[in-house]
Amino acid sequence: MKKYMRYIILFVAFFLVFDSVKAARCETKVKNELAALANYVKASYEIKEESEERELTIDGQTTTYKIPKYVFEITIYNLKEGLKAEVNVQNQGRSFKVTNSDTTDNNYTFYDYDIGTIYNYEISIMSDREDCPSTDLRTIKFTKPRYNAYSEFTYCKNSSIYYCQRFIGSEINLKGTDDFLNKIKVNNDKNNPDRDKIEEKEEIKKLVGKNWKTYLILFLVIAILIVGIIFYIKRRNKKKGWEL
Repeated sequence: MKKYMRYIILFVAFFLVFDSVKAARCETKVKNELAALANYVKASYEIKEESEERELTIDGQTTTYKIPKYVFEITIYNLKEGLKAEVNVQNQGRSFKVTNSDTTDNNYTFYDYDIGTIYNYEISIMSDREDCPSTDLRTIKFTKPRYNAYSEFTYCKNSSIYYCQRFIGSEINLKGTDDFLNKIKVNNDKNNPDRDKIEEKEEIKKLVGKNWKTYLILFLVIAILIVGIIFYIKRRNKKKGWEL
């Protein structure tokens, strides 16, 4: 048994030494060259629309409606020879590797059809050279947004508020359509250019409603005074021989 254990230990030690020798082969100059190449690697996405329009006939009248369909076209740029990328889709448990041989003119494009979920991409750029194996060079991160169905509401036409954006990068706390419409109304009221005038009118209404008795008494007093003044002027003018 001891004899076998000795062989196992020697076998493990051999691989450890072999790996350390391989790592040692990655010279500083090579690392710097690869790091310089990695700095030019970029990643971005473009949202392509493939929505379909269909017709619906009700009581002899035909209308059209849209079935929203979008795709995220994601591209890794400048993945040159000697580099590889490991793409990890966080929160999804998916990952895959891309080498220069998979690219077209050093660019690699893939597609994401999940428009209903927000999740993060993490792309690790590593060495693909035998003399510098799997050395991490840099990491690129970005968030893939999700489609916001509320953006199709008529209330959102030409609106730039967050609830109306077609794609959002963070979840919105909405309990339903009524909650959405209420938030739209609140937002529109806040951004109304006549907001100050509306608020002044509301304040006046509140003030009158709260003190209506005082205003009524004041109105009656003023009315009595005016009637009294008119009556007095008429009497004085009659005495002078002419009427008002």
